[in-house]
Amino acid sequence: MAALPQSGYCPAQQDCLARRVLEHTAWPALLADAAGNIIYVNSAASALLGYAPDDLFHRGLDELLPELPRLSVEPVATGETVCRHRDGRRLAVEILLSRPVLEGIAYQFAFLREINERKRLEDQTREARRMEAAGRLLVGVSHDFNNLLTAMLIHTGLLLSQLPAESPLRRQAEQANVAAERGRALVRQLMALGARRDEPTLLSLNQVIEGMRDMLASLLGERIRLETSYGERLGVIRADRTQMEQMLVNLAVNARDAMPDGGVLRIATANFTIEEGAAHRYPEMRPGRYLRLTVSDTGCGMDEETRQRALEPFFTTKPPGQGTGLGLATVHEIVQQSHGHLTLGSTPGRGTQVEVFLPCVEGEAETAPAPSRQEPQAVAAGTILVVEDEELVRRSLYDILEGQGYRVLQARNAREAMLIGRGYGGAIDLMLRPCIAWPGRPRARRRAAPSPAGHARAVHLGLLRRCARAPAGAGGGAVLP
Repeated sequence: MAALPQSGYCPAQQDCLARRVLEHTAWPALLADAAGNIIYVNSAASALLGYAPDDLFHRGLDELLPELPRLSVEPVATGETVCRHRDGRRLAVEILLSRPVLEGIAYQFAFLREINERKRLEDQTREARRMEAAGRLLVGVSHDFNNLLTAMLIHTGLLLSQLPAESPLRRQAEQANVAAERGRALVRQLMALGARRDEPTLLSLNQVIEGMRDMLASLLGERIRLETSYGERLGVIRADRTQMEQMLVNLAVNARDAMPDGGVLRIATANFTIEEGAAHRYPEMRPGRYLRLTVSDTGCGMDEETRQRALEPFFTTKPPGQGTGLGLATVHEIVQQSHGHLTLGSTPGRGTQVEVFLPCVEGEAETAPAPSRQEPQAVAAGTILVVEDEELVRRSLYDILEGQGYRVLQARNAREAMLIGRGYGGAIDLMLRPCIAWPGRPRARRRAAPSPAGHARAVHLGLLRRCARAPAGAGGGAVLP
């Protein structure tokens, strides 16, 4: 064995140098005797554990590292464990544990490195993956559930169109229809939590709010006054109109429930700019131009504990059966999908204020299309191709359309629809299909996709509710122009 080079230091100097090196290392280091009593700690270890060095001497190593016995009994062991801080906190650490024997005396030497932040990020990543998987499952289940509700709404609509106002069965049919509508509203909220936005457009939030004003006032009831204040020259945002409407409805319902004895709901918009020098006041937002939406009420308010959890999915303070806990959680998700930021302030007895900041973009806001008002035709005539993978919905559509005098063709998917369109001898006047992309065509171009049924119009299946609610004697005018 080759002789080790001489360092020029005597043993005492070497020992002093080793202590100085350990004292200045960034890793916490502890040295204990064979019984586990600490005989040396460096400054980093004192800072990590919250003790003065003198307070650590002769304490047991297992007192500070309670999971130490779980580590390997090999002379050198590595792993992750926890250490106990002076204030009782448990800190996650990586450990390198050595059990040297020097001059016949056994020691235990430990290097530690705190990994609390890394563990927190790992937990966040795992939680994000779980939420993503749950979101995909949520969207799938909601789609299936929505199909069942669609069939219910079709048949309750048919019943209501055929039952006279004085019929004793009409009230039961109306209650079934209301229950299905409530289920459909819940499905929309679940899908908003789990799905990405579909087609964002350039919007004026002032126009969105004004267009919903009557509906929001009706939703709030006579005992709650709705006040609006619109900012001038308000910036344009890029967002999904349906999601913005859903956000406003959820905030209004949440405020209404907080004001059972009446009150005031205020909705205000304004431009808001974060300058470069003021970015520290809004650490989660980038400097730039924003649109600020403020929704405040004069309701009962929330204590701090409730406020901290108010945005959690399924968290509610309402009695069982009276709240889903999805209202504010859906709003928060919509804001995040729109690259915005939400703040929630509340004081018990003084109401709640929600502020939503949405980034402004350049461009002209699109105006909402005016609803068409076509007179229904007296006689139903024509051929309709129904494309729907859910058999229950497809059969329900077949029954309602055939009952109104149409010739109805059925296809389970786009491939079958194309085969029927090519092989059918007559003309197909209308095709009802889900709002999905046809095979081989980009989703963004689905509205321009040619119909597999020649020149037949393609209509989204959402129109089936209008068809189901067509008044008696209207024939097919609710669908066909």
